[in-house]
Amino acid sequence: MKKTLGLVFAAALIGIPALTVARSYEAPVLSCVATYPAVSLGNVGRFNVISNVSGPFMWVADSEDYGVYNAGREFVTPFTRLGTQQVTVVWGSKRANCYVDVVPQPGLGEVYNGPRLGDYQDGYFGGYDAGPNVTISSVAYPALPNAGIEPQTFAAIAFAVVLLMGTSIALYPYARKAITVAVR
Repeated sequence: MKKTLGLVFAAALIGIPALTVARSYEAPVLSCVATYPAVSLGNVGRFNVISNVSGPFMWVADSEDYGVYNAGREFVTPFTRLGTQQVTVVWGSKRANCYVDVVPQPGLGEVYNGPRLGDYQDGYFGGYDAGPNVTISSVAYPALPNAGIEPQTFAAIAFAVVLLMGTSIALYPYARKAITVAVR
C-alpha cells in the first residue's frame, strides 16, 4: 500500500508541473498574406508569414514548380502564368496557402530584376545574379519527411512519460508472473 501511494505521489509530482506547462503553451500559428493581390504577368509577388514561430520556413510556388528551403519570413517570386496562382508556406507539419491573381495588364506588383548575365557584380564582369530570395543550402527541411514525426512539446513528452509509468505500474504484476512461468 505504501509503495502504491508513493508511486501515485511521484506521478502527481511529475504530472502537476507538466500540466502547468501545457496550459501556458501557445500552439504554433501559421498563415501568410500577399502584399499585392494582383500581379502583372512577368512581375513578382511578395508574400509574408504571419506566425508566432521564428522559422525557418519553406516556400513553394506551386504554379512555378519550385520551392525555397530555409527561407525567411518574406518570399518574393516572379509569375509567368496567367490566372490565380498559389504560394504555400510550410513550417514543420503546418502549411498555409496564399493566392494572387496574375493578370496581363502591366503595372501591378514589382518589376522582376532576376538573373542577369553580364552585369558588373562583386568586382567581376559576367556575374550571375541568383534572383529574388534564393537560399542555397545542403540542409533539407523538414529533417525527416514523411516519417510522422512532428515538433514535440515538453507537455507532450511529460504526458507520455506519465502514461508509460502508469502502464508499467499497472502491468508489473502480470509481467512478473509471466517471467516466473517462463523461467521455470
